[in-house]
Amino acid sequence: MMACAAFRQLVTAYVDGELVGEDRAAFESHFAGCAACGRLLEEEHSVASLLDSSHPLPSAPDALRARIEIVVARSRSPRWSRFAVMAAALLVAATALAVAVGSWGRFRSAPASDLGALAADTHLRYSRGQLPLEVETERPEEISRFFAGRVPFQLALPDYPVGPGEQKFYRLQGGRLVAFKKDYAAYVAYRMDEKPLSLLVTASSQVMPNGGEVVRSGSLTFHIEEVSGLQVITWDDKGLTYALASDTSVSGARSCMVCHGSLEERPRVQGFRARPRT
Repeated sequence: MMACAAFRQLVTAYVDGELVGEDRAAFESHFAGCAACGRLLEEEHSVASLLDSSHPLPSAPDALRARIEIVVARSRSPRWSRFAVMAAALLVAATALAVAVGSWGRFRSAPASDLGALAADTHLRYSRGQLPLEVETERPEEISRFFAGRVPFQLALPDYPVGPGEQKFYRLQGGRLVAFKKDYAAYVAYRMDEKPLSLLVTASSQVMPNGGEVVRSGSLTFHIEEVSGLQVITWDDKGLTYALASDTSVSGARSCMVCHGSLEERPRVQGFRARPRT
């Protein structure tokens, strides 16, 4: 007959559901008739329940998990001392603590704004070829006509003026409708520095910019977020709210000038500097 010490080594496996068949039956039979072992099992169940309720639970990297499994496997050898078993347990606990502390910054960071999240998601879907444009043209007046009557606001896309010998630093590609708050927002696709640039426009009565890092330039207030690895800049002007999503390497000042690039408006955004993301 197995002694209590042998059964107690199986407590964790039992709680984790790893004991089956005759082994599980023998384990339950012993713990049902042994008060001391029964108390140990209750304590193990309490700890497991506490851990299960502590969501979200961080997971250790695969390399660390492999190292821990090697140490735990060796600790079961009779040649290992009780100190080695304790050391293995401490390694597991220390690893879990380190991962949890490293994840804390992500858990406590503020969630993306509704418009910022939509702008990032739309940009990624378009970049992957999952969101076809409904109108494809490089002429801003044609895209403005497409949105007329389709969105609950008036949108007149500007055309960046260039002087002799100058070239536009961006290229307009087209637009489409995107569902937002039981209505539609206007989505406009650009290309800048050989990278996609996405502009989402809706009425300020629908949503106002919020969250992120606040940067003021001229009469405009910009909110800068990093969402899904993208730089998202939101601001409102003249009754409209804009969200500009791009790769983090794209200049914030230059990208905002697709909307505020006229000679009169350039001073409003030329002082704008988005903090570089690393």
